[in-house]
Amino acid sequence: MVELLRGAGAEPWVDTDGSVLARFGPAGPALVVAAHLDTVFPRDTPLEPTRKGARLCGPGIGDNSVALATLVSIAGTLHQARQPLTTPVLLAATVCEEGLGDLRGIRGVLDREPAVAVIALEGHGIDGLVNRGVASARIIVSSSGPGGHSWGDRGTPSAIHGILEAGLAVLGIGGRANVNVGVIEGGTSVNTIARSARLEVDVRSLDDAEVDDAVARIRAAVARPSIEVELVGRRSGGGIAADHPLVEQVQRARCAVGLGPATLDAASTDANAAYGRGLPAVAIGLTRGGAAHTADEWIDLAALRHGVAAATHLVRALAGASASRRVR
Repeated sequence: MVELLRGAGAEPWVDTDGSVLARFGPAGPALVVAAHLDTVFPRDTPLEPTRKGARLCGPGIGDNSVALATLVSIAGTLHQARQPLTTPVLLAATVCEEGLGDLRGIRGVLDREPAVAVIALEGHGIDGLVNRGVASARIIVSSSGPGGHSWGDRGTPSAIHGILEAGLAVLGIGGRANVNVGVIEGGTSVNTIARSARLEVDVRSLDDAEVDDAVARIRAAVARPSIEVELVGRRSGGGIAADHPLVEQVQRARCAVGLGPATLDAASTDANAAYGRGLPAVAIGLTRGGAAHTADEWIDLAALRHGVAAATHLVRALAGASASRRVR
């Protein structure tokens, strides 16, 4: 991203978290345009994108490679702008949006860089406009025991047995929040009594209080000497109203490039970090796609040109530069 942004005319730098930043315009609080660098896939996942008609396919292509490419495109547009910007723009390719990252990248950006608003770019979801953040908590539930041989030490408590019981307790807590056990791991071999095992649990709701209630219920449900519960991530909810000027500006940008009005939606994105700070923020999608978070992920290239045009038009309008022409 450093090389790509530099090639687009920016002067990028890498912050202490590893996010890549590039600034345009005058000094002062900036419009932050963010796209996350990380994906859900292991580091050794083969990256061999293929084209199938109007679709581009590959792991992470929509979440969030195409948004990063759009960030580079916007950098080129701002670099070539014929009139100076009235509002500075800070482009941010952020780390740690996925998994247990807890939005560390965008949180760090907003901690260190004064901002007036945040636009989070996502590859999928061109027909929607995210103006509300889904609150979430990420929890690791760990089980431990003495371990041993499955026959010779039979009767010894197994950490895996304990974590399976804890998992059932987690899923039975009740309440209104959505609870998902996303990872379960532990043990060393089929004939070994496990010494350790763990669950990774995701809790979500539009209501922050419901998330906190679910976390408390989980702690109570699994409380026993061999079980530990660690809260490793907490994204606040929040949002902006349907008639907020930023939402209206997004809708105008869409209409200017030939897209219809977007439906309002809620999601968990880099915009959540802004809501927690009282900053206006939206997340916008750049195209249509499917199979997100799988190796068969795909995006629609036909819709992409309109999504990129809308995002570029939005940034230029908010920054005070002249708007781009309508895409036909």
